[in-house]
Amino acid sequence: MIIKRILILIGMGLIWLATASSAQELSGREIMEKALHKTTWKDMQADVTLILQNPRGEQRVRKIKMFSRKRTENESDMLMRFISPPDVRNTAFLIIEHADGDDERYLYLPALRRVKRIASSGKGGNFMSSDFSYYDIGRPKLNDWTYRRLPDEVVEGFDCYKIECLPASPEISRDTGYNKIIRWIRKDILVTVQSHYFDRGNRLWKILTVPAVEEINGVWFQTDLVMQDVQTNHRSEMKFENIKVNVNLPPRFFSVRYLQRVW
Repeated sequence: MIIKRILILIGMGLIWLATASSAQELSGREIMEKALHKTTWKDMQADVTLILQNPRGEQRVRKIKMFSRKRTENESDMLMRFISPPDVRNTAFLIIEHADGDDERYLYLPALRRVKRIASSGKGGNFMSSDFSYYDIGRPKLNDWTYRRLPDEVVEGFDCYKIECLPASPEISRDTGYNKIIRWIRKDILVTVQSHYFDRGNRLWKILTVPAVEEINGVWFQTDLVMQDVQTNHRSEMKFENIKVNVNLPPRFFSVRYLQRVW
């Protein structure tokens, strides 16, 4: 009986060691690929509050309706429509992802009654005066970067993978404005909980923190994102509420024509 128990304990130890070894052997790219492709939802919608805060502590608050769907494993669409305040009401932003080739980004400006396509060279621009760039909104493209796994670290009590992301080409660095991104990804749920963004001079530029994640219908969402520009001391926060998953959104939501709809 004692020998049987010893053999069981040894077997359990070997299983644990094999699991730990497998996790340790994952490359930076493999971890990023798992994180980007883990989602199981088909579509979702949410109410978003965008809070802009200047160095004096003064705030501007904007309300947004967000809709997103997955067309394929590697392609999704997202629509963000501003509800308030009145000066930005009906401004809308659309992303149409492409597995091969550049994503399409469109901004509808109701005051001008026209749709503006965001060129690749404009992806690093500030999204609606926030500290999030147009590139930051939506999922990062896996092949835009090369990845190196750094020593794992603990963030807010959670074991995290630490990944260094470098531009795959000079054009990516030029278009995004980033020379390097460091990401911390929780091992248990594969969600990014912190990122450091470095400018083209390799100086720390922005810090993203994720104060809250929430599981909804078996899917983990970042429900609070704070982007701090450490060079200007400006701060932007996105809070997500009333998240609904698999609501069968119609495809017309994610079209340039629908982008111009007045609510």
